[in-house]
Amino acid sequence: MKRIAFVAVLFLITVSVRTSAEKITFVPQWIPQAQFAGYYAAYENGFYADEGLDVNIVHMGMNSTGTAQDMLASGRAQIVGMQMLQALVERSKGNPIVNVMQLTQNTGLCCVSHTPISKFSDLKDKKVGRWKMGFSEICEIVSSREKVDVDWISFVNGINLYVYGAVDAMLCFCYSEYIRILLATGEIPDGNVIRFSELGYDIPEDGLYVSEEFFKENEETVRKFVYASQRGWNWVRENREEALRITKKYSDEAHVVTNGLLEKMMLDEYLELQNNHQTNGTADYAPVSEDVFDGIVSDLYNSGMIDRKIEYKDFVK
Repeated sequence: MKRIAFVAVLFLITVSVRTSAEKITFVPQWIPQAQFAGYYAAYENGFYADEGLDVNIVHMGMNSTGTAQDMLASGRAQIVGMQMLQALVERSKGNPIVNVMQLTQNTGLCCVSHTPISKFSDLKDKKVGRWKMGFSEICEIVSSREKVDVDWISFVNGINLYVYGAVDAMLCFCYSEYIRILLATGEIPDGNVIRFSELGYDIPEDGLYVSEEFFKENEETVRKFVYASQRGWNWVRENREEALRITKKYSDEAHVVTNGLLEKMMLDEYLELQNNHQTNGTADYAPVSEDVFDGIVSDLYNSGMIDRKIEYKDFVK
């Protein structure tokens, strides 16, 4: 009888813990893919649950006209993934968002051309594809600093503009479109690619963002989510094959067509972007340094992308 009573009490305690879990909706920037494997791993391995969080991962649709920031502003999400340039522009518009984790320490942005290129001036008067919904703020910085007149052609997603020759060149991420073009065409000559990181534009990209109000009222909850997410990414580094199987589960559930080679190459490239070469060369998820941050803000301001300077202490938490 005593044992039965103990089991009953234990069950009640378990139910109580589960029902008191804090609900969090997290929105990555894009459809399910290996770029977000660490968050899937954190969920599937119970790392979020370990912190008392009930996390709902919601993806933006491939044809969505909205953004993760829209989800955050409307209250439909509490935490979102965004790129730093995009987040700074949103902050300058009066949307009080703050950076709570910097995931990638380097930029994976590159430009693939049908003809040889080695510098930005080689793109003068060329038709160059860029994303319509974000991810292209750096174009204005480059155009302003390099004094290069580029005919930017907007696209939503995919590589068709490049593959079918509708543009002379196309912006790509090394872990996404670049790999897709490589797999579709069979070869990309080294001389037909410029990497932004090698030309003075190594701007940190992906991070986690919340509203300033949510952070002030739920700082401990945010810290729990960040800690569990870091656990997830560290687990992925040691369990890449299993992480890819978990990612495929999310892709299948969202009816996203992909393939194993693409996702493996994507994960390898993305994990490399997380390594902090300014410190110990590994993933430490450190916030962007203040001097780098100030340089990024100055570039955005000088290019006309923002109309006021943003203070480091107000943005990085």
